[in-house]
Amino acid sequence: MTIHGTGCGLLDCIYADEDFSGPAYQKAMSKKSGDGGLTPGQLVYSDALEKFMGKNYDEVLASLNANKAPDTWNLGGPSAVSMAHAAQILAGKTTGGESFAVRYFGVRGSDTTGDILEKKFSVLPFTNTSILQKNCPSSRVDVLSDTHYDNGSGERTFVYRKGAQDIFLPEDLSDDFFNADIIAFGGTGLTPCLHDNLTALLKRSRKNGALTEVNLVFDFRNEAENPGQKWKLGKKDDAYQYIDVLIADQEEALKTSGKVSAEEAAAWFINQGCGAAIITRGRQPVLLCAGRSGLFGADAASFVSFKKTDILYLPVCEEVNSELAAYPERRGDTTGCGDNFTGQVIAELAKALASGNHNNLDIRELCIPAIAAGGFACFIVGGTYYEKETGEKRRLLEPYIKAYKKQLENTG
Repeated sequence: MTIHGTGCGLLDCIYADEDFSGPAYQKAMSKKSGDGGLTPGQLVYSDALEKFMGKNYDEVLASLNANKAPDTWNLGGPSAVSMAHAAQILAGKTTGGESFAVRYFGVRGSDTTGDILEKKFSVLPFTNTSILQKNCPSSRVDVLSDTHYDNGSGERTFVYRKGAQDIFLPEDLSDDFFNADIIAFGGTGLTPCLHDNLTALLKRSRKNGALTEVNLVFDFRNEAENPGQKWKLGKKDDAYQYIDVLIADQEEALKTSGKVSAEEAAAWFINQGCGAAIITRGRQPVLLCAGRSGLFGADAASFVSFKKTDILYLPVCEEVNSELAAYPERRGDTTGCGDNFTGQVIAELAKALASGNHNNLDIRELCIPAIAAGGFACFIVGGTYYEKETGEKRRLLEPYIKAYKKQLENTG
C-alpha cells in the first residue's frame, strides 16, 4: 500500500511563550481581513506584514519578541507534518498482509535552511523522500506561539517567508508521484503553482486509480487579492469532484465554500462532488459528512465510496484536556494539531484500503483515532514528533484513542 504526499513542507522557526496581549503584538494585529496584520490562528506573508507595519520584517520580529533566538526548529507545513504522522503510525505495520510505503515529494532552496529541512526529513520513517532543490532561498515560517491565549487553550500565528515553495511547479512532480494508492495534497495554498493546477493534478491522480485527499490551509494570497471574496480551489474552482476526502478548519471551509456556517460549507462540498468533508473547529466538535450527491463526468469517478453520512459532530478528546489541566507542564502548543489529525485520517484510509474495504467507507470511524491524534499534538512543541524508536508515537497515542472511544461510548 503506497501513500504519496506533496504540498507545503518547510521549516518552522518556533518562538514559544509569546504574549499576544502585549503592546507590540497589539500594534501588529490585523484590523480587517487581508490587510497584512497578524491574526491568531492564521498565516500572513512577511512582505504583507512589512507593508502593514511600515518597516522591515526583521525589525518587526525583533520588536515582537525582544530579538530573542528561536526556541526550536521543526518540520512544518500541512503536507509534510501530516505525511510524517502517517509514516510514523504506519511504519512497520501490516494490514491484510500488506505493508505501507509512505513517500513525501517536496522542494527546498539552496541554503542552510534547506540543509536543516532535509535533515529533519531524514530522521522520519518515510520509505523515501524526493526533495527537489531550487536555486533560491528556502521557504520558512516563523511560528509565534502564545500558550496563554484564549483562557489558556493556546494559539499561534504564522509569518511566511517566501522561497522555493513559491516556484514548486506541477512538472516538478515526477510520473512516479502519481503511482500510488493514496495521493494527498496538503496546504497547496502556500504552493501557488500547485494550487492553481490542483484540478489537473487530482484528475491525473484519479486516472491512475488513487484515492485523493486534500487538506486546506489559510489562502492568504487569495484573501489579499480578493478580500472577503470566496476562495477558488483549482483554476476554475472545479477541483471538488476529484477529491475523495476534503479536510479544512472552519475558517478555511467558510472562505473556500463561500458559505456562512460550517454545516452549509460541508453540504456544499459534498454537493460539489467531494466523497467526504471534515471540518475541524478548535475546541468545538469536529463536523463531518459523506456521500456524493452531484452529477459529474465519468472522468471524475472514484474507485472508493463512502457510507452516506449526514452531518454529525464528534467532540474533542477529553483525556487530553484532563491531562493538560492536571499537568500544565506537559503542554506543548497547538501547532500541527490539524495536520496530525489529517495524518491519522490518511493512515486510517490506508489501513481500510489494505483490508480490502474500498466500498462503504465509514467517515466517522476514520475520524475517531484522528481526533485523539490531533489532541496528542498539544503535548508537542511544533507539529512534528521525533521518535526515539520506530513505533514510539503509535504506542504513545494508543491510550488516548482507547480513552476517546470510551468517552464516545459513555456519551452515546
